Amino acid sequence: MRVVAVVVTGLPLGALVVPASTHENRTSQLMLEHLAGQGVTGRLELVLVDRGVTATAARDLGRAHGLEVRRVGWDDKQPVFRPIRQAWRVEVAHGRLGRSRRLAKSFENTTASATGWLQVACVATTLRHLSALAKKPRPVLTAA
Repeated sequence: MRVVAVVVTGLPLGALVVPASTHENRTSQLMLEHLAGQGVTGRLELVLVDRGVTATAARDLGRAHGLEVRRVGWDDKQPVFRPIRQAWRVEVAHGRLGRSRRLAKSFENTTASATGWLQVACVATTLRHLSALAKKPRPVLTAA
């Protein structure tokens, strides 16, 4: 299972691959530990997780890492798809990563190898975004 932490701009912040049998509570814990190892958690204030993470686990994760961990999602079980306002950026990030040819098929033998290729795709996505920003014309200021 691919796990991607996304910042509010929609760019990937961290990426891991874990076995599909891993519960979302454990997956969230592994991601926060990965981000802490990268030195990123000091800049985080709020972490949004979906309803697959239990309220107890979210509270424990928040205490362990000194962050506010908030569960988002719909409380009611309606059969109609309704997007979650905060989560659309995560879906967009997964869509961008899905364009990576190497990730289109999951045939890696180890989670370490799959994680490496997922991280390469994250770097490529970020570089693509930055190069698009660099190509935008900048406003010219004139002195009066």
